[in-house]
Amino acid sequence: MTESNGTEMQKWKGGTVLFAGGTDWSSIGRNIAGKKKGAADAADASRAEKYPNLVSPRQLKALVDVRIAFIAAGSAACHCLAGGMDGKLYTWGRNEKGQLGHGDLLQRNVPTVVEGLSKHEVIGGAGGRHHTVVVTKDGASFAFGSNKEGQCGTGSIKSNPKSEELLKAPVEVQKISDCTAVACGAEFSIWLCDGKMWSAGGSQYGQLGHGTDHEYNAKDSSVKIMYEPQPTPRKISALSEKVIRAFACGHNHTLALDTEQAAYTWGNGGYGRLGHSVQKDEFTPKQVDALKGRMPVDKDSPAACGATSSFCTMIGEQLVSWGKLKASGDNTMYPKVVHDLAGWKVRTIACGAGTYALAAGVPGDADNSTVTWGQAMYGELAYGEKGKKSSANPDKCQALEGIYTHQVALGIGHSMFLVDPDSEKVKDFEVFEPEEAVSEATNPEAAEGTKGAAGKGKGTKRKADAPAAKKGKGKK
Repeated sequence: MTESNGTEMQKWKGGTVLFAGGTDWSSIGRNIAGKKKGAADAADASRAEKYPNLVSPRQLKALVDVRIAFIAAGSAACHCLAGGMDGKLYTWGRNEKGQLGHGDLLQRNVPTVVEGLSKHEVIGGAGGRHHTVVVTKDGASFAFGSNKEGQCGTGSIKSNPKSEELLKAPVEVQKISDCTAVACGAEFSIWLCDGKMWSAGGSQYGQLGHGTDHEYNAKDSSVKIMYEPQPTPRKISALSEKVIRAFACGHNHTLALDTEQAAYTWGNGGYGRLGHSVQKDEFTPKQVDALKGRMPVDKDSPAACGATSSFCTMIGEQLVSWGKLKASGDNTMYPKVVHDLAGWKVRTIACGAGTYALAAGVPGDADNSTVTWGQAMYGELAYGEKGKKSSANPDKCQALEGIYTHQVALGIGHSMFLVDPDSEKVKDFEVFEPEEAVSEATNPEAAEGTKGAAGKGKGTKRKADAPAAKKGKGKK
């Protein structure tokens, strides 16, 4: 999931949001069991008509007249963020943990202003599995949603193992200032503050970058390995001498790019997502050897991470990726050029759990293109009614061809494109407005692949993130 840097966004006058993918937030990514055939089919058909999959980009009724500064989601997120040029934050989507910040657990099917941030000018944000973090113009940060792993950075966490802390309204993040950007993993958060990185949340893969996974044995008479959460943001000291300019978080790993054209990764090493040629967890940031020397990172490279993958560009306008990009097939253990996009000037790139999107081109160029690919289920690749549902290889979104896309953002089952509002083609996109603006959230325990970290007590049991990654050095 890519970070949102509001500082850069403020240099322009804002864009228009186009949305594609699922609109039935209660069922996206979920396997609802126990339904009877017949009646269930009829109910499903009725629900699909009420909450359709948008296979072509659409404008959203609530945002038609709003100039948007940034959009954000996350590879583990099933909710959306959009920040207005006036500093207002709009959120919508799933909300069973309060991740929309509206003071309740009601699902929002339309973009809704977060009133709890009305006194602040939001310039960036990101979404985790069940939490959201934003940064404001004055360098502060606010978070809401699940704080079970301390991922909201409030400095404290409930000690009662049977009671998950849900922050339904924005709460200020502690111990940080001068922040310009944030990125969220599934259950952790990383902030960029004055060029330095700070982290908080779940630690079981070393994804916080502090040299440890906070492992301990919770039983005196037997072995019960747990991982202590970190609720207070802490500076990542291994990068304290570097100036970080771009970064992104996957479910349990991070990619950071510095001003010296170097790339660093840490966290879960399964599937080769760290790019170090071995499947080993790294507890502190480690430079990616393949991206230095004669092949350094491009000085303007964006950063993006999927659930088990990483992306950036190296010199020569070469997009490189590594990790596991497809549900089946081999892993890429170190950065390799995405040959289908060789020579493209990639400006913005984002990852869903298994989908990818990028934009290339320059303002005023008729060859501006937006490209998507991956394993999709809800039309989030935006190929249209007659287009493919999924694509193993990058392919252009024909509906967006020739339109300058400022930013792309992907989450579970959906995609967003922040486009030039002055393009002649933009006004021709259909406008979508759901029948129901607010609805009840469904049981989160029915979620498939969207549950929070399991475990009891003050820590968290190690979750399966196959293949099992070997421990990195530095663990205490």
